[in-house]
Amino acid sequence: MLRPLGSLRGLRVQLLLWLVLPLTLVLVGVAITGISVHQNSMRRMVEELDARSARLAAAHLSDGLAERVAWLQLSALNPALPPERISQMFFDGGLARFDGSGQVVEALPSVEAWRDRPIPALLLHAAPEVSTTSTPFSPLFVDPLSGRSSLFIHTTTPDEGMLAGVVSLEQLGLTEVVVQARNPVEMKPAVEMPPATSHNPAPSGAVAFLVDTTGWVIYHPIPALVGQNFKAHEGVAAVIQGQAGATYHQEPDGQEWAVGYAPVDGPGWGLIVQEPWEALIAPSMRFSLLAPLTVVVAALISGLAVTFGLRYLVHPLQTLDRQATRLAWGDFTAVSTPVGGVQEIEDLRRTLAGMAEQIRRYQAGMRDYIAGVTLAQEEERKRLARDLHDETVQALIALGHRIEMVQKALDKDPEKARQRLAELRVLASSTQDEVRRFSRALRPLYLEDLGFVPALEMLAQEIERQSGLAISVRIEGEARRLAPDLELAAYRIAQEGLSNIVRHAQAQNAWLTVSFTPCELTLRLQDDGRGFEPPANPAELAHTGHFGLMGLHERALLFGGRLEVHSQPGEGTTLEVFLPLPDTPR
Repeated sequence: MLRPLGSLRGLRVQLLLWLVLPLTLVLVGVAITGISVHQNSMRRMVEELDARSARLAAAHLSDGLAERVAWLQLSALNPALPPERISQMFFDGGLARFDGSGQVVEALPSVEAWRDRPIPALLLHAAPEVSTTSTPFSPLFVDPLSGRSSLFIHTTTPDEGMLAGVVSLEQLGLTEVVVQARNPVEMKPAVEMPPATSHNPAPSGAVAFLVDTTGWVIYHPIPALVGQNFKAHEGVAAVIQGQAGATYHQEPDGQEWAVGYAPVDGPGWGLIVQEPWEALIAPSMRFSLLAPLTVVVAALISGLAVTFGLRYLVHPLQTLDRQATRLAWGDFTAVSTPVGGVQEIEDLRRTLAGMAEQIRRYQAGMRDYIAGVTLAQEEERKRLARDLHDETVQALIALGHRIEMVQKALDKDPEKARQRLAELRVLASSTQDEVRRFSRALRPLYLEDLGFVPALEMLAQEIERQSGLAISVRIEGEARRLAPDLELAAYRIAQEGLSNIVRHAQAQNAWLTVSFTPCELTLRLQDDGRGFEPPANPAELAHTGHFGLMGLHERALLFGGRLEVHSQPGEGTTLEVFLPLPDTPR
């Protein structure tokens, strides 16, 4: 019977515990792990990308500055080079030549324009010993002519004067190189960004700014942040020490920024490139939205698994359980109807149907066997009654008549009376032998008096004397007494087997082998008779009329043993009966 649905061992609960729940947990775990791995990979990728962006932008600035220094030095040594060309290509703020006293001698676009600029004191009071040991770059300033963040680049001339140029960060291409380095990321111009009130002015898009060697901001897309100290900002302390790399910056409001940093050779600046993490992980966030969908898919798959289990496992098994219950009550046709479901359940139903058919045929054979045994018992009773009436009773009547005749002859003819007494003695002895034969047929007295093996030998001698069949008895192993009921069953099996040989085998010789082992008693009975074709199933013995073999089979089963029949037409028959012995033999 199937257990109730509430039982933890019920099939439905087991399906939920071992199929649906693990499948759901695995799918949810795969989804969460996938998202986590994806985001970790994104963070590593963003770190590498930001570090590369910062290095490329810093290298671009360093190369641009070094190139302008080289052209400025070349122009100082070779006044024949056209200053207009050099200014157009490398110095969008123009060029100026100073004399030894720091006065502008000539300038592009004009001397007046240069006088309006905050020219550093280094250029106004230049001295060869100072200019040769100082950096050729000035601090950044806002050029009043263009309104751009610019710097002076200067070098000494052979006449102890100085040649200086003004270049803007726009011409150096800081913003463009950041965009090119961040090629997959769309970056909005700084003027489109909403104003900010923190160290990170741009809530969306990549931002690049410069710090000096002490961490002060010298350039930022938002002018209000220029001049602030960003030394506590992630990456600034490292870039001041000349390191390059990437990290993450967490704002107090919870917003996270990816920060790349690299030093700019020459002026000693530090370049910081940062962008909001949310903008970078937008695809990852869209991917994370698949987690609920994955759970829904897992639930659907689990529902399908439960539906499959109910339709193709639980319901067919319940139907098969009801059929098996009807079969237990004797309805052998109950398991003949298919129950559906998976193939294994249908195979189980077919197996039960085959077993039911075997039981039905076995019961039919048992009915035939019982009918045959009953008929044989009645025939045996008739034979015993007839033999008793025809032989024993008649002998007793004859004894009575002869006793009367002896009584009459005692006085008249004593000699004749003695003859009658001798005849009475013979008749009484014959009647006594006949009664003993009936007694042995009903109960083997030798079995109780002499034991199992001598009783078998006496049985073989008696059958051999009565039928003329040559019987050889062989004992294997150490013979010993067994339980009385087991000895009687083994004796009856041997008796019935020998009787079958006499009645049906048409044999000349028979061999009875008794084998004793510590755990089993084996009776092997072989003859050289005509043989027969034994049925494949013991249930067919009664149907084919082998009631004697059926009796042997039933006796063996009664004691937990078995019967094996080996025979072929014309080749004799061998019967083997295996009877298990009790643990402690007598």
